[in-house]
Amino acid sequence: MARVQRVARRPVWSGGLTIHLAAFIPARRRAAALAVIKALHTMVFASVGGAIGLFVWDGLRQRPGRRAAIALGVVLAESVVYASNNQVCPLTPLAEELGADRGSVADIFLPDWFARRIPLLGSTAVLLGLVLNLRAWAARA
Repeated sequence: MARVQRVARRPVWSGGLTIHLAAFIPARRRAAALAVIKALHTMVFASVGGAIGLFVWDGLRQRPGRRAAIALGVVLAESVVYASNNQVCPLTPLAEELGADRGSVADIFLPDWFARRIPLLGSTAVLLGLVLNLRAWAARA
């Protein structure tokens, strides 16, 4: 079976910002800055994943409340940022500008087959959470 070659997406708005930001970082500090960016990228990725999980969990428990609304708000805000930048996290071009071969947190820490499916899996989980939370909210009314 032929392997499909992935086409790299170009960021819409974060690329121009990261070039200027990376220019302020001296060459001797780039490795440390890259480590910080990767750690920050991982924390954001884990936080959004946790918010999705919390949103679904509250829906499963039929407890739609403020916590579920905040989790959904975090997920939707991240989704707007990601979608508005051509499905490229704003930290990805900065990591690449600082020397990473691939700046995506998914490519760094997760198997390729899983990383390619993160948007699909995350979207499906959010939709499931919406259905569960709306159903629980309607049952309360």
